[in-house]
Amino acid sequence: MVRKLLIVLSTAAFLGASAPAMAGGCKGCTKVAEAGEGFCCGKGKSFGVDLTSKKLHAALVGHKFDLEKIHCPGCKTAAKTGGSCEHCKVHAADGKFYHSSVAHALAQGKLRSASVSEMKCTSCKTAHAENGWCSGCSAGFIANRLFESKTAHTIALAAYNVLKEAVVVASKCERCAIAMVTDGTCDACKVKFKNGKAVKKAAG
Repeated sequence: MVRKLLIVLSTAAFLGASAPAMAGGCKGCTKVAEAGEGFCCGKGKSFGVDLTSKKLHAALVGHKFDLEKIHCPGCKTAAKTGGSCEHCKVHAADGKFYHSSVAHALAQGKLRSASVSEMKCTSCKTAHAENGWCSGCSAGFIANRLFESKTAHTIALAAYNVLKEAVVVASKCERCAIAMVTDGTCDACKVKFKNGKAVKKAAG
């Protein structure tokens, strides 16, 4: 009887301890939800977009660089100017190198820490909700990022739409989805992508 009681109590304790995780209380998932970036428990976010492909998420992640430790001249120039190194196929923005041109375009915007309710401009609030542009303030918003250049905002909006399309494609072919955001090639489907669009059949 005592043995059965101990088993019951142990089971109850286990269920109690695992309840937060079962109820969606995973700290990693909470962190991803709050930051709008990251991957945990088979799902994640990249630039505010929900995704379930860990490989696609990894292709979009930026990696911090130390300017003093960069040896490639092209990469060093890119790091200083926020440009790209054609030799290494990397793009610099916000102190990070990105292998994805889509991520690079979106990373040009500055993450906003203030809440929407603190905005005084009604047009900005609308632009924030619709990933639009406020002509009065010369400011645009995409995925809670602020863009002060109309050109940069236009490019980032196109990149954002490519990212959303890539998420859908990833459910059928992860390699195609990654190629879409990196201007790469899917060796499995023999398709080359440019600006998120299939441009030609790859050789092979």
